[in-house]
Amino acid sequence: MKRAARIFGFLLTGFLLICFAAGCGSDSFIIKRQDLSAVSDRLALLEQRMDLEAEKTDMLLDQCRNQKQFLVQSMKQHDDLLQGLEQQLRRVHDETKKKLADLESAEKPQPVSRPVLEKSGTDKMLIGRIEKVRLTPPGEIFHARIDTGATTSSLDARNIETFERDGNRWVKFQIQDPGQETFYEVEKPVVRHVRIIQASTEETTRRPVIELQFQIGGTKRIEEFTLENRSHLNYQVLIGRNILRDLMVVDVAKEFIAPLAGEKPSEKTDK
Repeated sequence: MKRAARIFGFLLTGFLLICFAAGCGSDSFIIKRQDLSAVSDRLALLEQRMDLEAEKTDMLLDQCRNQKQFLVQSMKQHDDLLQGLEQQLRRVHDETKKKLADLESAEKPQPVSRPVLEKSGTDKMLIGRIEKVRLTPPGEIFHARIDTGATTSSLDARNIETFERDGNRWVKFQIQDPGQETFYEVEKPVVRHVRIIQASTEETTRRPVIELQFQIGGTKRIEEFTLENRSHLNYQVLIGRNILRDLMVVDVAKEFIAPLAGEKPSEKTDK
């Protein structure tokens, strides 16, 4: 651009000189020395401006080159980062695949030993007239009497109090720890009430019915129990037909033939 400005200045100066020479003999075209000086100054100013524009253009070109170089370096860094991530993902994939293969080839865990139960000749479990039963709550083991004549199972409960919670009927009671003097306090929703006719007095009593989880042998279910004070009886728990039905057969000549998990049968037979 500097070269073009100089060429333009030389051409303009030559043109002015030709005009000056041609107009020396004519009164209509006279160029004064002051005019030539002004033109020369204008040309110098124009050349300076063009030099400044050229410098600006060079600066912009340098900035573009720098930005291009920065972008190239950034793209290279991104490519390196992507390659590193790809390698890391491939390594994690290979390690995970190897671990899964090791797990599949590992030995299977040994089956948990189950209590050996006597066969009843049917699909039902054979139990004796007295069996161990685990009730939850409180999660303790009780000796229970098996009674095929009782409609509903029964649990020894003390200090029975019914109350209302969130518009529903609840009952609070205490269960004695088997063989101990301590008691567990339990609160359960009332499922319903039943009326029991006392054989000795022929009077009816109204008892709350709750649901408890029980376990006999390998059978674990949730069933209904009536609450009553059985402190005058030998067994805190009575198992009735609501539990026995379709599940168990009773051999009244035997006791404790349906051990809980982890126990061995300790059969007792009447003589």
